[in-house]
Amino acid sequence: MGFDFLIYDLDGTLVDSLGDIASSVNSVRVDNGLEHLSLEHIRSYLGSGVNALISKAIPDNSEKVKQNVDGFKPYYKRRMLDTTVMFSGVKEMLESLKDKKKAILTNKNEVYAKEIVEKLGIADYFVEVWGGDTLAVRKPDPKTILELVKTTKSKLSKTVMIGDNANDFLVAKAAGVRIIAVAYGYCDLDQIKAYGPDYIVKTPQEIASIVL
Repeated sequence: MGFDFLIYDLDGTLVDSLGDIASSVNSVRVDNGLEHLSLEHIRSYLGSGVNALISKAIPDNSEKVKQNVDGFKPYYKRRMLDTTVMFSGVKEMLESLKDKKKAILTNKNEVYAKEIVEKLGIADYFVEVWGGDTLAVRKPDPKTILELVKTTKSKLSKTVMIGDNANDFLVAKAAGVRIIAVAYGYCDLDQIKAYGPDYIVKTPQEIASIVL
């Protein structure tokens, strides 16, 4: 089945950013007198934006969420491209789909998402890059997809969401669009299957064969 509008998640779908996020989170934990968390722990906290991430990573100081989020931002601003890279095959996949309309819908703050895709040299592939703070709501609220479809003058019936975590799967179902789940991201295969995605791919190249 072909699709005309492709909406991608960012972290865990297009880029592997776990190392830089984890490093920044652990710096905030140290500031709070806490030990480092493992990459696996922090990976399980991803997908719902920075406030949720910090709330989970520093639960003993939940009343200080805003302060800790404010502490996280300068760490991440400095480090967000230290180790962050595109997953193998992503650039080739995007190039093979250069004639398709594409956008990014992430719960990461918009300014970070735009800087990452710009610095990695893939910004020109996307007509829009929306973050968790672009609208008053974020994934899994269906308004995120519906507004993106409207803004880009796309057809909902020809739109597909491509992502790796629960919020991607839930927002697609809520908005009434198909979902391509990537199994190379931050969510394990059993978790992915529990959400019943329309398609599951093991490599970025497989995305092209579905959407063309």
